[in-house]
Amino acid sequence: MIHHVVLFRWAPSTTPEQVAAAGSALLGMKGRIPEVRAVSFGPNLAESRSEYTHALLVVVDDMAAVKRYVDHPHHVDVAKTYLLPIREARLAMDFEVPA
Repeated sequence: MIHHVVLFRWAPSTTPEQVAAAGSALLGMKGRIPEVRAVSFGPNLAESRSEYTHALLVVVDDMAAVKRYVDHPHHVDVAKTYLLPIREARLAMDFEVPA
């Protein structure tokens, strides 16, 4: 299994309502994108939360599934509609977790 982890820092003008809408849209990817086995989204609880305030975790089968997920029209639409307008910074990584 691959864990696709994305950390977000929002633009200063971002409202809590915009973050909530983005979170709902991200969580809604499960069931709409076949490759997504699990998805989680939430605030960073660590003391370093000012660096990246929220995290997304998407679980897929393999790196080929990551590519299909990233290119899927629904993912592209969620990113364009909900994330790009409020995102100041993003950090993504993929790592393998034994099943």
